[in-house]
Amino acid sequence: MPDVIAIFKALSDPTRLAVFNCIRCCGSTCGYSTDSGQCCGSCDGTAICAIRCQVPCAPSTLTHHLNELRDAGLIETEKRGRVVYCKVKPDALGAIAAFISGK
Repeated sequence: MPDVIAIFKALSDPTRLAVFNCIRCCGSTCGYSTDSGQCCGSCDGTAICAIRCQVPCAPSTLTHHLNELRDAGLIETEKRGRVVYCKVKPDALGAIAAFISGK
């Protein structure tokens, strides 16, 4: 089970939260339901270049934020060719939901 304290600490930074939201919403490249809070599931990760377009910050700053999110267990990264893709780990979202709901 992911560490809830590490998750909330990672999400406490406004820029990092924006990066996480961009990844969670698949970089705005596919459907996101505000009712269910879920991505449509048709995307297979968000390219780092798409995140940089949505969240303007220096490449080194973005790398730092991605490392923090990965270390907290919120995202996973995968390199495909020359492009790195990021995806939210569903068990991290489940841990947050369980903590908030008291389960």
